[in-house]
Amino acid sequence: MKNLLIAGALLIAFPSAAFAQEDSHALEDASRSRAEDIRAVMAGNMAPERVFSPSFLAAVPAAQIKAIADQLISANGPIRAVDQLSYQAKGAATFNLVFEKTKAAATLQLDSQPPYLVTGFRIGAVAPIDDTPTKITEEIAALPGKTQMGVYILDGDETRPLLTSKPSEQMAIGSTFKLYVLSALAGEIKAGKRHWSDVVRLDAPSIPSGQMQNWPIGAPVTLQTLATMMISISDNTATDVLMRTLGRDVVEAELIAAGHAEPSDTLPLLTTVEFFALKTDPAKVAAYKAADDAGQRALLAQWAPSLTADKVEVARFIGSGPAAIDSIEWFASAEDLARIYRRLRDMDDPTVMAILGINTALPPAEKEKWDYVGYKGGSETGVIDLSWLLKDRQGRWIVVTMAWNNPDRAVDDSAFLALGHRLIGTLHQ
Repeated sequence: MKNLLIAGALLIAFPSAAFAQEDSHALEDASRSRAEDIRAVMAGNMAPERVFSPSFLAAVPAAQIKAIADQLISANGPIRAVDQLSYQAKGAATFNLVFEKTKAAATLQLDSQPPYLVTGFRIGAVAPIDDTPTKITEEIAALPGKTQMGVYILDGDETRPLLTSKPSEQMAIGSTFKLYVLSALAGEIKAGKRHWSDVVRLDAPSIPSGQMQNWPIGAPVTLQTLATMMISISDNTATDVLMRTLGRDVVEAELIAAGHAEPSDTLPLLTTVEFFALKTDPAKVAAYKAADDAGQRALLAQWAPSLTADKVEVARFIGSGPAAIDSIEWFASAEDLARIYRRLRDMDDPTVMAILGINTALPPAEKEKWDYVGYKGGSETGVIDLSWLLKDRQGRWIVVTMAWNNPDRAVDDSAFLALGHRLIGTLHQ
């Protein structure tokens, strides 16, 4: 149920002084020089005080920079070069640090005044130099448990596969199911039944992730606020309020209309609080798993008074292994997720695209290479799904989606996200 944010940043960035009148040529030249200086510092050939600002070194001391550099060099070989530097604006630039075996996406921020010391530096995804989509696909397939991935071109009304592994298999996807809630809402807005500015009131909390479970019951919020919180920080309370506002039947109808190949696997579509309440009651799990769709609906109605946030024993989730990820979950295939992203894109609603683009789960250096990045992911213990909607510089729309389920033990979220970053990084080739 977590919404994955960018992982693996090694050094923190600080805001620089205001750039009142930017000398872009001088700053671009300085960014190239400072990127080379950073390489020299990490290689041990230059003192950090000559490159980094006092404010940066106060938070990230020279000894910490050396420890990080030593760790990277030990794992990846000596630093050979800086390449693909791209000056952005206001003293910010992206570039690659090229090691013997890998390259690391990085960003820097310069002070606004000469000598243009570095006030911010961040290292993101690290990828093998000889990376290929096929190699990454093989690494995903070799993970313990079940995995799936798909890269698709959205070509008009066609969803064309470029690279796939078990693309039709239904997988637990965690909070990625919220794409269907967003699509159902956007469909009603497009039909004129609702408006983004419509106000509803928070009626009941769910269990985190999110923030709105702490907001007062009865607080007025717009549909756009709820949708933004649901997608950008995977707020479960926002999700459930939207599902109750729309009606479970409306969201389920959207899932079917979007071309989900096996709707029975994921219907009835659980709210997040139902998800948590069921998982913490082994007797309910057994009964729910044994029932057909109609029986499950009857059980949800029967159990409704106990499927509330105050009845959830949150302690059961702490330190526990995967629980009922084959039955109390939301399911979709790579093909299904490519179809729902195409449907969302085809809504032609700038609010939908803006909401999807708030949290991209990509390092800044990679995000800058795309005209548009939208994202939704989801996870619980034993489950992770990462799904992106991308538009490249040539105007092509691409979906990248990948999932990993392991009923026996927790999956490594950070390692899987790193594979996703590597896969997206190879698509430029």
